[in-house]
Amino acid sequence: MKPTLLILAAGRGSRFGGAKQVAPMGPHGETIMEYSIHDALNNGFGNIVLVINKEVEQDTFDLVNKMTTAKDKISYSYQDLYTEFIHPDIQSKRLKPWGTAHAIMSACDEIKGSFAMINADDYYGKDAFITMANYLQKNSSPNNYSMVGYDLENTLSANGTVSRGISISDENGFLSSIKETHGIHAKDSKILAENNIEITEGLASMNFWGFQNNLFDELKSQFKGFLETTPDLTKDEYQIPTVIDQMIKKGMIQVAVLHSGAKWFGVTYKEDAQYAAEAIQKYVAGGKYPSPLWK
Repeated sequence: MKPTLLILAAGRGSRFGGAKQVAPMGPHGETIMEYSIHDALNNGFGNIVLVINKEVEQDTFDLVNKMTTAKDKISYSYQDLYTEFIHPDIQSKRLKPWGTAHAIMSACDEIKGSFAMINADDYYGKDAFITMANYLQKNSSPNNYSMVGYDLENTLSANGTVSRGISISDENGFLSSIKETHGIHAKDSKILAENNIEITEGLASMNFWGFQNNLFDELKSQFKGFLETTPDLTKDEYQIPTVIDQMIKKGMIQVAVLHSGAKWFGVTYKEDAQYAAEAIQKYVAGGKYPSPLWK
């Protein structure tokens, strides 16, 4: 059974200034997400689940409808702001989604078996999908998780600081810890984080994870704890790196780190769009993708 690819496509793109997941980048208006769907379905994944919300629903439907060879393999789940676990007065003040772990949790009814997760607005490269699909098909026991790790210097933006999950592996290539790190930027041949702290080790997680289906029960369990302990329920986010880190510490899972030397790109900022579009144009011109992507 081929694994499922879950794509987080409900983000609001506050720094980008719009819905990044439907922003045109390719020569015929293709989005980054379309290239990921194309790469996934042609390299080991059997179907796609898109996590969306009502704000981007129609734009997403219109986008998928033109994917002639892929649309029948795509289904949807919805991430909204409501949760039954908190007081309505606090719920009414919540203005942003609950985070990546909550987004995955919303797709529990759509996914059977092993699955991978990516962001809609990040370009990962064909080789990453091949590597992840192969790993999931060969390692399906409940404790075998995985992630694609990128060299940190290949994940920076020239247009501002970024946040990355900095992952440290043990001697066997399994993830020993992951820490969400903010304010990352390059300066004077060094890579620095907030307060100009130099980062000297670790790979960057770009949210390309491989999971087993038992993740959903753990997500629900940890979400209740998050709501009980997080300082600010109006804006704090429930993030997947934190969940995975807790599962590792409890001895529940091992996470294989699948290294990629590829150049990642995405559209954190509006100014990133030009670089992304130019990179895709080069791939198309080099024969890596058909143009138009869907025929």
